[in-house]
Amino acid sequence: MHPRNPYRAPPDFRELAKAYSPLQPCLLDVPGGGASINFKDELSQRRLTEALLHRDFGLSLELPENRLCPPVPNRLNYVLWIQDILRASFGRRVGRVVGVDVGTGASAIYPLLSCKLDADWSFIATDVDEVSLRYARSNVERNGLGDRIQILATTAEAPIFAALRDRRVDFTMCNPPFYSSHQEVAASAEAKEFEPNAVCTGADVEMITPGGESAFVRRMVEESVELGERCCWYTSMLGKLSSVTEVVAAFREREIENYGITEFIQGSTRRWAVVWSFSDLRLPDSTARITTPKLQSLMPPRNTLVQSFPSSGQRVEALNDVLHGVLESVDGARVASSEVDIPFIITATKNTWSRGARRKNKNNPDPEVVLEEESEPAVICALRWTESSTEICLECQWVQGRDRSLFEGLSSHISRKVAAILNSSN
Repeated sequence: MHPRNPYRAPPDFRELAKAYSPLQPCLLDVPGGGASINFKDELSQRRLTEALLHRDFGLSLELPENRLCPPVPNRLNYVLWIQDILRASFGRRVGRVVGVDVGTGASAIYPLLSCKLDADWSFIATDVDEVSLRYARSNVERNGLGDRIQILATTAEAPIFAALRDRRVDFTMCNPPFYSSHQEVAASAEAKEFEPNAVCTGADVEMITPGGESAFVRRMVEESVELGERCCWYTSMLGKLSSVTEVVAAFREREIENYGITEFIQGSTRRWAVVWSFSDLRLPDSTARITTPKLQSLMPPRNTLVQSFPSSGQRVEALNDVLHGVLESVDGARVASSEVDIPFIITATKNTWSRGARRKNKNNPDPEVVLEEESEPAVICALRWTESSTEICLECQWVQGRDRSLFEGLSSHISRKVAAILNSSN
């Protein structure tokens, strides 16, 4: 579960029912004087979702019986991860944000949750189902968010990202239909060793799509290739591990190397999400990579490089002085102070640190010609120290750029220079 998710610990159901009285009849006594609900009961699930949204987010939802009842903790995980993506891309002061929710459902929970969490966010939400569209519009209006959430009707035959054709947005999100057919739904139920932990109330339009979720997201990937930077970050939830493999294969077929994978764990339920971009913005490994062993072959290249040194007993302030001096010595680079947890940002407009670059600059009689003819795409890195009782680590985070060799070369150059200074002082 996301570290900022308040539901990492189960809610106190009695206290929750005090805040939302319609939940009270659904409570069941448990040993020790506590309470819970029957998660296999459709009404109880709906009341729980309503209660959490009411108490913790000030949202009032009408959830129809024949459409999906979204579990709040799971949906919140996805929203918080997108917050992480935007903060890593644009800084903590993100500013105005526009997102697209593909298949918003009757609850419109992603736009509603997101807009409640951040007053600077707005949404375009789409769906193909008339019932879901009607309830989604009603839920948006009853929560006074009609000026920030636009609900648009589309069709199954239309482009998934039709809403992007005449506008630019910051991100897209989607919880695609899971199954490819009724037969797959039945086979999945039969394959479960135990009964499901919770009831599923989804309609066919929400649960089934030709080819299943992986085919749906692969369509998204194909469309995104044409749209390019019209959206900064494309994302989607995935419910099956096999789908992650298939979607990453689509990335690699299309030579999309700027992507990431995360995992959401909610009780016994696991979900995954993918993010990809055609921009030159880069995500930290903490946001774009997971450590699950069986998925390591699918992970994107690292954007966070770490060099460790034996602990010298020096204070971080002294280490920052060493690092700042090294950064200032990089010819042609700009160094700026950043936030407390990331002290320095270095921006280089060309490669001046490699042996070959230094040789060319030394032998060239006109430096301006080199700057014009051999300039590389900009590389921006964030650097900070981390420490433990046994070692100190210099962390170099790729923030922006298209040339990975520039990032790796600059990181290596800085690490070598720092190591030389620290070794000489010991």
